[in-house]
Amino acid sequence: MSATRSPVSKPVPERWLPAIDQFEVSLQAAGRRETTVSTRLRHIRQLARDMPDVDPADVAADQLLRWAAGHSWEPETRHSYYVSLRAFFGCLGVSPSPADALPVISRPVPPPHPTPEQVYRGALARADERTRAILTLAGSAGLRRSEIVQVHADDLVPDLTGYSLVVHAKGGHDRVIPLTDELAALIRTRCAADPDGWAFPSRTGGHISPRWAAKLAARMLPPGWTLHSLRHRFATVAYSQDRDILAVQRLLGHASVATTQRYTAPPSEAMRRAVERAA
Repeated sequence: MSATRSPVSKPVPERWLPAIDQFEVSLQAAGRRETTVSTRLRHIRQLARDMPDVDPADVAADQLLRWAAGHSWEPETRHSYYVSLRAFFGCLGVSPSPADALPVISRPVPPPHPTPEQVYRGALARADERTRAILTLAGSAGLRRSEIVQVHADDLVPDLTGYSLVVHAKGGHDRVIPLTDELAALIRTRCAADPDGWAFPSRTGGHISPRWAAKLAARMLPPGWTLHSLRHRFATVAYSQDRDILAVQRLLGHASVATTQRYTAPPSEAMRRAVERAA
């Protein structure tokens, strides 16, 4: 068995196809996002290509360990692969699962990475109208790229003080966020231009893909800054207003405050005051 990375064009061994099909159905039945399903299947197909002569149900723990050890993945990538492997062999009902031998991965928690204000404003100034709207919904409303592209006219709902937006979040956990008048007008204008009501329609029907939205944004942002770092920018600015981490958590759609804290950089003046008081 070779642990080297298999070329993408190499076909998946036929003996693996039924198990991979079963895994795909299981993921879809669990309501996993399309991007999650694609990632999990890609991981297992790579394993299959590297073990063409082994039936998936016969993969031994030591084989799986040697295969994993032969890849120089970053901790986050390694963790993702191990999640896929555990899910796959769990779906097959293999007992004991060879994935039980995989070690727990310690992943460093990255600090908040908010896009600087001058970078955000510069990108908005350079962007065309569509890309500017994408950047704005990330940086000023905190939407994920997958949430941005799903914005539809039906999601704009009146509330007691103006308008709110129904955000279609990952895992089916939709949330409602309040909008400023400017954001509401932006969305209304975008949706009104499409007969089907999409804010970011695709030429082939429906809406554009999250990946394409990210590429459009990347063209306007300097290296190192993305739609995701714009979400960090939103979290940081939103938190600085009232220091209400629970409000920011709900606006971002996080299940845990701990996740929100990784998005939110403490205001520099607050850190300075803390140091001065401790001196």
